[in-house]
Amino acid sequence: MIRKTAARRFVVAAALATAGVMAASGSAVAAPVTVPFLCRVPENGVWSEYGSNRVFDVTAPATVSPHQKFTVKYAQGPFTLNPAYQQEVRDIAVRINQPAGAHLVSLKLTGGSNLGTSTRSVVAVGHQLTLRVSGPLYGGTTFELPIVEAVYTAPSSGTLVTSAGGTGFDDTGLSMKRLDTTINDFTPVQCYPDPAIPVQLSSTTVQ
Repeated sequence: MIRKTAARRFVVAAALATAGVMAASGSAVAAPVTVPFLCRVPENGVWSEYGSNRVFDVTAPATVSPHQKFTVKYAQGPFTLNPAYQQEVRDIAVRINQPAGAHLVSLKLTGGSNLGTSTRSVVAVGHQLTLRVSGPLYGGTTFELPIVEAVYTAPSSGTLVTSAGGTGFDDTGLSMKRLDTTINDFTPVQCYPDPAIPVQLSSTTVQ
């Protein structure tokens, strides 16, 4: 059984302002965008569905030459955990679709704030990156996930697009475990981008 609710389970703190241009030889463009997610969480044995927005701020070159190396930085807006629903969360995972056709050369993590003793990792499997932060993180706090910095080699031609990963509750783009105080145990939070409102995180033209 599924119960739908409009209640927000996590909040985006101070959405990033208008899009700007980052000065990397005049060509690296950072365009903050809001991605609407469809989410669900079990409450009293019933799946409760809701919507939530996440801000992504991905920096990528507007153009690259064929076979040129280029860098994409995947950053996200801050999380503020709503203590009414998320007194403690663990095992955050965010999945991002890499630019199809580009060859991944290297990955690293930079930045992040208020993550405590969390372990942090990023892996690439197929066309997708997965960023993981272990927690624990606590309600009422605001934190920022690390920035994923990826270096690619461009193909001979094409448009290289990145987007938030996930296609459904069995293929999530954002997931975590939250402490359900009614049962004193951790239960899953599952989210994926709303397919009715597709959003590009970045676009790079090979020319």
